[in-house]
Amino acid sequence: MLFLTYILPFGLFFCAALYGYSAEGNPWNWKVLKARFRYKPIKGKMWLWTILFVAVDVASYLIVYKLAFPVIKKIHDAFPTPEVVTNFMNNGETFAGFNVHGNWWLLGLFLLLYFLNVVGEEILWRGYLWPRQELTHGKYTWVVHGLLWTSFHLFAPYNAVMVLPGALFMSYITQRYKNNTIFLISHATLNGIPLIILITNIIG
Repeated sequence: MLFLTYILPFGLFFCAALYGYSAEGNPWNWKVLKARFRYKPIKGKMWLWTILFVAVDVASYLIVYKLAFPVIKKIHDAFPTPEVVTNFMNNGETFAGFNVHGNWWLLGLFLLLYFLNVVGEEILWRGYLWPRQELTHGKYTWVVHGLLWTSFHLFAPYNAVMVLPGALFMSYITQRYKNNTIFLISHATLNGIPLIILITNIIG
């Protein structure tokens, strides 16, 4: 079930992005691929800005959850999250149906999923799709992309509520700096929270 629900779809994101890259006639060259997907190095003071952007993105997610909890709870009650999602990681105590306490092998499984999730989504959404969306939406791409990215999380409607502010904010930053590395770092940081919970529960 874990393979069909998570690993396979995220793996297909990789394949779709690379297929699109190839279909455009791009050469299989690492330098060209990075340029097409807009993954640029972050240097000097830009690191300080990136840390600030990431902090704002993560904080917006947590603050919306805290402030809008009554609304989020009502949405959750009206549109329950599919059981396959809730059983995936139950408060960090179970992962993919296994008790995590003392089971360090589950960390390796989670890291594989974490990599496929973050990098798979990023190279498809920001790397491949974003530049093509700019051809149609121009300076408003950040709005369109941010709303579509939020809609992508509607499998758990309450989560989409928390994603929206950060999605628009990070989409604006991505468009302003033309550097998808910033969104990649932010995405990896936000999705790293369950990783910390998992490690804590394995130890505890």
